[in-house]
Amino acid sequence: MILKWLAIPPLLLSFSMLSWAESTKPSFFDLGVEQYNNENYTQAYDSLLKAAKNNNQALFLVGHMALFGIGTEQNSKQALEWLTQAANAGNPNAQSYMGTIYLKGELVTQDSKKAAQWLQLAAENGVPEAQNNLAHLFITGEGVEPSASNAFKWFQKASDQGVLDAKLSLGLMYEEGIYVEQNYQKAAQLYQTAAEKGAPQGMHNIGMMLLYGKGFEKNTEKACNFFTTAAQLGFSDSIKNMTVLTQKGICKPMETPSHQSSLQPPNFNLIN
Repeated sequence: MILKWLAIPPLLLSFSMLSWAESTKPSFFDLGVEQYNNENYTQAYDSLLKAAKNNNQALFLVGHMALFGIGTEQNSKQALEWLTQAANAGNPNAQSYMGTIYLKGELVTQDSKKAAQWLQLAAENGVPEAQNNLAHLFITGEGVEPSASNAFKWFQKASDQGVLDAKLSLGLMYEEGIYVEQNYQKAAQLYQTAAEKGAPQGMHNIGMMLLYGKGFEKNTEKACNFFTTAAQLGFSDSIKNMTVLTQKGICKPMETPSHQSSLQPPNFNLIN
């Protein structure tokens, strides 16, 4: 299962609601946001700490900064206190963090039920990472009753918000016919979307469908292209496949690219 923390810079951009042009003196929160986005982390921490007394968004952010040692010394105990306060005050991002914290069990005693409760709150409040993590719990039955329908629901919501892991999980549900009617076309479309965003798992999954002709005409050449790209990005399953397929003479030996960041997934046109 992929457990995700939140990407803070985008959140900060969305937090700053008040235009400085509307106020001659910005609030400590707006000032902290500006300083954070300008990578003045120590100043940002000080400003946000002052704002945290009556702003649960600032409280969440100082908790995040203390948790990871951004702009201040890392202090897990203090971070946990602030994140708990922010979560109890209704901050969705803090609720998502608390869910992940209880799932990981590193800062607190691991508790899947508490994790699920926090993730449920954050998911209902629209946090995509929480929606994705909650969906995984419904698949595994950790802290909740197993439910393929609930898993599909939350994977769909997270996927709609761009979470690549959710797209891959939805693709698998369509490929295997879990809760939904088996649909290779939809599975491949979801895998392709993830692949185009740089997810090697998506490339690998399309390669497997092409290798075995699952829903499409078998095409080992295209399969090898996908495996090669994913393998060059370090995806272990594709590396293993390429080793075997190369030994059998099905795939050509890989060439190590000079710039891995420039790799693009092969073109893949879905067969109607």
